[in-house]
Amino acid sequence: MIEHLLKKDGYVYRIDLLNASDEELLEISRKMGLALNLYEMKKIASYFEQKQRMPTDVELQAIAHAWSEHCCYKSSKPLLRKYLYNIGKEKVIAREDAGVVEFDSRHYYVAALESHNHPSAIEPYGGAATGIGGIIRDVLCMGAKPIALIDPLFFGNLDMGYDELPEGIKHPRYLFKRVVEGIRDYGNRVGIPTVAGSVYFHPRYTQNCLVNVGCIGIVEKEKMVRSRVKNAG
Repeated sequence: MIEHLLKKDGYVYRIDLLNASDEELLEISRKMGLALNLYEMKKIASYFEQKQRMPTDVELQAIAHAWSEHCCYKSSKPLLRKYLYNIGKEKVIAREDAGVVEFDSRHYYVAALESHNHPSAIEPYGGAATGIGGIIRDVLCMGAKPIALIDPLFFGNLDMGYDELPEGIKHPRYLFKRVVEGIRDYGNRVGIPTVAGSVYFHPRYTQNCLVNVGCIGIVEKEKMVRSRVKNAG
């Protein structure tokens, strides 16, 4: 029970993390759907202890979203750093909104890859389409012209019986159809072809389809735009 840690404050609740036990911190994470582990909850509690105040429920939800795998790739980044980041690093020019790599004497190529798994599991057409929009945006932010899209996709078995579906899960056949339509429609409307991809079906993807989308762009070296500001103003 965590009700004693919730303090009504106008339109929001303040959550008393400072006086919560480890078990209560995990219970707060579970009941609020934060999907944060004990280490992360303690880090948040420590921050607000320094601020000498309790976080609101809105603040906790915002932090949880920012720390989600979807937003910050907290689980996959260590693996990427270990196995991929050092490959050809002498040709990597920037790792910002998108990756920028040497192409020829006049050009860089720009690559962005994103997963839109959970959004697509909830609303497959919009989830997949906005995934495409996001990576096109990332390539554009580096000053590049997007020229091609890719889409590796993973779903549960299409012939699964409806009586086999876990509660609250959409059928893989519906997800597959609408994800493909979302990727197709967004790419076609902006005139960027999907030139490569793959589709894999396995029961383990029934409860969490994987919708990966990527975009490749090209930019003249002198026209590349940096997405980081070094100084204020």
